[in-house]
Parts: sequence; structure tokens; C-alpha cells
Amino acid sequence: MPCTGSWQKAATSGDGYVSSRNQMKCKLCNEIKELKNSHIISETFYSGLYDKKHRALPIHSEYNDLSFIQKGIYEKLLCADCEMKISKWEVVLKRDLVDIGNLHSKFLKISKHKNNILQVENIRYKEFKLAVLSILWRMSISSHEFFRSYSLGPYEEKLRKTLHNELLPTERQYPILVSRYELDGVFYSELILGFPPSKYENILTVQQLIIWGHCFTIFVHDRIFPNLPVDIFLRESGNLYIGTRRFENLASKESVLARLFDKDVETMFEKKIEWTK
Repeated sequence: MPCTGSWQKAATSGDGYVSSRNQMKCKLCNEIKELKNSHIISETFYSGLYDKKHRALPIHSEYNDLSFIQKGIYEKLLCADCEMKISKWEVVLKRDLVDIGNLHSKFLKISKHKNNILQVENIRYKEFKLAVLSILWRMSISSHEFFRSYSLGPYEEKLRKTLHNELLPTERQYPILVSRYELDGVFYSELILGFPPSKYENILTVQQLIIWGHCFTIFVHDRIFPNLPVDIFLRESGNLYIGTRRFENLASKESVLARLFDKDVETMFEKKIEWTK
């Protein structure tokens, strides 16, 4: 967690110091600047999750503290310049996810295939991919307990440099799969969930997150590509195939969300229903 002490070494001074509780090292550019309250997952992805009192309840299979949030989860991480850089990517990602969820877009070409597969064309690969990786990276550096399973190890610094310098990974570096969740054939965007990491063939670390009803599966490696067809991943051409998953499967007792069956979670959701009446 960033230091909140009153004395910080000035980045541009010889041996002087600056006395400021607001100036700390930005986690992305590594410069001493005034830091903003940076959302780990942009608050724009929480719209639809809040009740009438603007409260939401995050749930993670490895996170047991049932605490309400009102403006997403955030902490002092980034300076204004780095916030602006990331927000430009997130605007594109949010726009695309909304359009894909609605199966209609002025920018994307969206078509249905057999087995409930969507083909999406004309995705802005750079902004879309950097936005997803920036969320994963912020999860990794966050001190919040909700994101403790998203540690990236040596890839934390690699991704920092990639994002800071806007170095675009190829489709074979940190490859991304995307799927969407439906309940009785209806898509629901009101879904943000965290998962513990997993392993693919005991080699590649796989991280997953669900935002705006879409599940992102990210293979955390920049040299080894999984033994899977490249066409199922986000392509540099802007092409993406999106599979459909059943929302009910998330709540099965065998899933990572078995926590949903705990009595305290059930009680909290009953209260949330009361708030929205």
C-alpha cells in the first residue's frame, strides 16, 4: 500500500524533500506526483450493480469480508496523467462491451454462429487489449483484500512497462479469451466477479475476471502460447469469437462461487432486495 507519511523524497531535487501528504510515487510512471483515488476496476463498469442507495456487494470465493461499496474499490495509485491514459482505453472497452451485450453496434460487426458463438469484427485491438491488461495489472498492485489472488509476480513489472510506454503486446502475448453470461437466453451486464488463479497444463498461469457480464480469461505469459487454436483468442485483426456460458453455472455448489450459498451472503442479498423496493 502506498506510503502516506508526510515526507517524500522529491523526484527532481538533489537532496531536498517535499512536505506533502498528497505527493507520492505513481505506480505506473514511477514519478512523484499528486495521486488520485484510482479505481481498480473503473466505476463505469459498476453501473447497474448499485441499489437505490448507490451500494453494491462484491463477492469473491477467497474473500470473506461482506462489506458494501458505494463508488467501486479504489486507492491512491496513479497520477492524473496516467489515469487519463488508462481511461482512454477503458472508454473503448466499455463501448464495445455494451454493444456486444446488446448485439448491436455502429462500430462493430456482430454476427451469431452455431453453438451460441458470437463473431465480433472491427474491435480496436490496441485499446481493447491494453484496457483489459490495465485492469488486471491494477488488481495485482492493489492492497485491497478483494484482489489478493491476482498477484502477477514478475509480470507485474513487465505489464507496468508495457502500459506506461503503450507497448502493444501481440495476440500471442498475454492472449485473451472472452465469453458472456446469459440466464435463460438473456444477457445480464450486472455482473462483476473475481476468481482465484488457475494453471493451464501446469505451465501457464490463467487469471479470470468478469466485468459487464463478460468473462475475460487471460494467459499470463509473453513468450509461451497455450496449445489452443489462435482463432479463439482476441486477434490483432480486431476479430473475436465470444462463447456463451450459462449464468446458473456460476452459482453451482461446485463452482468458485459456492460462497453464494452461505447464509450470511443470502441474508445480505435479501437486504439488498429490500433496498431496491
